[in-house]
Amino acid sequence: MFNSFSRRVVVAGFACAVWPLLAQASAATPSITFKKQIVDARFYAESIAAADVNQDGKPDLIVGPLWWAGPGFTKRTELRAPHAYDKESYSDTFISDAGDVDGDGLPDAIQIGWPGRPAHWLRNPGKTGGDWPRFLIHPYVGTESPHFVKLLAGQPDVLIFSAYKKIGYATRQPGKPETPWSFRAISPEGEWQRYTHGIGAGDINGDGRADLLTFNGWWEQPASLAGDPLWKFHATDFGKGGAQMYVYDVNGDGRADVITSIEAHKYGVSWFEQLPPVAGATGPTWREHAILSRDPAEKLGGVQFSQPHATVLADIDGDGLLDVVTGKRHWAHGSKGDPEPNAPAVLYWFKLSRDPATKAVTYTPHQIDNDSGVGTQFVVTDLDGDGRPDVAVGNKRGVFAFIQQRTP
Repeated sequence: MFNSFSRRVVVAGFACAVWPLLAQASAATPSITFKKQIVDARFYAESIAAADVNQDGKPDLIVGPLWWAGPGFTKRTELRAPHAYDKESYSDTFISDAGDVDGDGLPDAIQIGWPGRPAHWLRNPGKTGGDWPRFLIHPYVGTESPHFVKLLAGQPDVLIFSAYKKIGYATRQPGKPETPWSFRAISPEGEWQRYTHGIGAGDINGDGRADLLTFNGWWEQPASLAGDPLWKFHATDFGKGGAQMYVYDVNGDGRADVITSIEAHKYGVSWFEQLPPVAGATGPTWREHAILSRDPAEKLGGVQFSQPHATVLADIDGDGLLDVVTGKRHWAHGSKGDPEPNAPAVLYWFKLSRDPATKAVTYTPHQIDNDSGVGTQFVVTDLDGDGRPDVAVGNKRGVFAFIQQRTP
């Protein structure tokens, strides 16, 4: 992400979208709850961005055509003509982000619409207020979880997505913020249609170069990008198509693992352990570990829900390990579509723990809320300035801020 409040970092050489690591954990594990604020009960977008729009040092929330000033999130301002959608329908903003696109020091809004339609950025007018002029990023942005990643060494974040039946990324034109971005394919033409699920990036093989992930494998970044070469594909079953995919050393063995939802409109979130190298193998081998089961009837840690259509990695409790934050997307295909469309729209964080003696890994579920869920993208960032990550959601149930509370 461009967003300085929820930025993209590199952890032990593995590029991933995460909340920056907090201070070393204390000996005692704090009791964590979240205070819920319903910012707006209307449906404007299934995504959200956090950025200091008005430059007062406090993050604000951007959802579709509106932004709310932090930290209270009661005053709202229009970016463009506001329109609230019927919850049985869809919005024109599937993915949101924010950052200084034009180099004027102000965070601009980045909004990606319906899969296969254009993505735009909207220029922040600053203290003068008024309309936010809109500029094209790319005319066709496929996949349901396109997002910005640190993919190319020494270069700005790029947007990863599918276009024209190919997987690839788009780069900005240096010094020309109003010029549409250039799409660079890394794959040959294939079955990469607009509604493809599951995409991410990170250094899988430890060569210092970020690779690109899809639900069916990973694409190895070559040593040279001269001439826009195709990337080597390593077929791997990472599920049937999830959402945002992450590369992170879950068990601390020095090898990059993969975290992803298994099927965005059904069930399952897993981490895939990269196993020790095998002599003669052409690439890594993997072992799947479930965080949420693929089986609708199985409740790991007493928890099961459908449609984990958005995921974030963040160090919620400050112990130095990245936890998993996800939830149920409400009415992804309306009130009668998909498994359990009317079940509680829950939001959870799953605490990552490592046993230093056995090296075993566990994910313990903690409920944040049971009446909000996720959309197609959300943010985890410090909304109130206390140094602790909070959660902000925009979806069909409205706009929500969840402020972390700790005892002691």
